[in-house]
Amino acid sequence: MTQEKEDLKSNYNVPNLERGLQIIELLAMHPKGLTLSEILQTLDVTKSSAFRITNTLIFKNYLQKNETTKKITLSRKMLTLGISSMNEQSIVELSIDIMRALRDELKESVMLGVVLGNSGTILEQVSSSYPVKLFVELGTRFHLHSSVGGKSILAFLPDEEVDAILSSVKFEKFTKNTITSKKEFKEQLKSVRELGYAIDNGEDIQGIHCIGAPVFNEQGSPVACLWITAPHGRLPHSEFEEKGKIIAKYALEISTKLGYIER
Repeated sequence: MTQEKEDLKSNYNVPNLERGLQIIELLAMHPKGLTLSEILQTLDVTKSSAFRITNTLIFKNYLQKNETTKKITLSRKMLTLGISSMNEQSIVELSIDIMRALRDELKESVMLGVVLGNSGTILEQVSSSYPVKLFVELGTRFHLHSSVGGKSILAFLPDEEVDAILSSVKFEKFTKNTITSKKEFKEQLKSVRELGYAIDNGEDIQGIHCIGAPVFNEQGSPVACLWITAPHGRLPHSEFEEKGKIIAKYALEISTKLGYIER
């Protein structure tokens, strides 16, 4: 740390604000939430300070608490603030028309999601035209190792950032197709980079297939993923390549709106 930063830290440090930010950063790495006791076990903060800070953040709707499990998690308000900072306009606002156009072409449910910490979050969805469709609540978290959202975004991040994220990912097995090896997962990321789109071959939910592609910002960094999801009968392996290219085309349209220039 430079002398200038040392001076700033000593002269302008606000202890409770710093502790609040530490709590937010900790919860971002634990999407299922932590109890107050678990927060105290991890951070160097007194029980009274943690209680006051978390309750203030809950009151201001930046955190939420499940009164049954006592788990504290980040709120949708916090998520919205994080996404808004990506661009002057909300990424959802820039994407929604393109999502509807993709739904109209492929008829399937379209999702938009981002990676936050060691998991992903669904920001928006456009429902399928078919009577049978997959519907999820906005803000629903998804696992990185078994989703096209995780694969699409991680495939285009720097290796050191990927390693840092994966260090806290548990490669849980959800179906017979779930990737449970970090080495195998990173090999698949190479394939995603080559193809420009990712596949969920029933890896998260048995019988549900997904195809997705990354969305890039002005700096060329992957900030979101656009994907479709459908029963395997409507989205068979034989159509993965054709539809993967279509989805990548629509994802590029969103990227262009964010200022991305394809090279």
